[in-house]
Amino acid sequence: MFKIERIQRIKDYMLEHRQVDVGTLSRMLHVSDATIRNDFDELEKEGYVTRFHGGAALNAIGYQEDEINNALTGNTIEYDQKKAELGSVASQLIEEKEWIFLGPGTTSYYIAKTLSQRNNMHVLTNNLLVANILGPNPFIQTLVLGGQINSEGLYTMPEDIQKDLKGFFLSKAFFSIDGIDLDAGYTLSDINVLNIINSISANCQETFFAIDSTKFGKRTFIKLGNMSYAQNVITNDSTPAKYKQYYLEHGIQLYTSSTLLTAQPNHPDDK
Repeated sequence: MFKIERIQRIKDYMLEHRQVDVGTLSRMLHVSDATIRNDFDELEKEGYVTRFHGGAALNAIGYQEDEINNALTGNTIEYDQKKAELGSVASQLIEEKEWIFLGPGTTSYYIAKTLSQRNNMHVLTNNLLVANILGPNPFIQTLVLGGQINSEGLYTMPEDIQKDLKGFFLSKAFFSIDGIDLDAGYTLSDINVLNIINSISANCQETFFAIDSTKFGKRTFIKLGNMSYAQNVITNDSTPAKYKQYYLEHGIQLYTSSTLLTAQPNHPDDK
């Protein structure tokens, strides 16, 4: 076994078990205790593990780094059919060459996956998952807002987003919402996302909320706005009927897979 493979197997084991003694790894990998101790020395220098007598424990920084790397490559993102459906619907609402914004969350990841097969797209985002998906396509112009990285949500938090957006004009912005209730309105789990949505929406012609059906009837941490906040909502066909009725009665545009079957916009890539 090559050293690089051995180190990766040690990392995989540490991610699962959080700590291990030298003897366990030496028997598992069929190498000497001295070899494992040398490997631990290297991993400790990387900040991946913290040594203790006879073994090592996973360092929180090392764990976080692996989680981010795995998420960016899609390895830790479980397939979500409802969100994938939202991604497909949203992509059909985006025209070539218009500038759009994709916000934090895995729903934007699914929108980006669909857009990655198209050309002449212009995307501004603070979502690292989106940037990772769209970045390799030379026919998609992708700009990423800078700032401190939120490692849990895998997005950037600009220090002064209003300043960063000065002079930017966006056609459409897409955001996911954590909870929606007829009385409580739209709510979010992450307070940092609140300012991002408000700031981007102020610089955008149209704001779209992409909300999978599991979020309806829920209230989360902080209120974003009333039910009238967004004039465009993308959701699943299985969304409760009372919410669909509310949107219909209040002139809010609702987009689902079934509604786009009869009103699907064309773009050049479909020709």
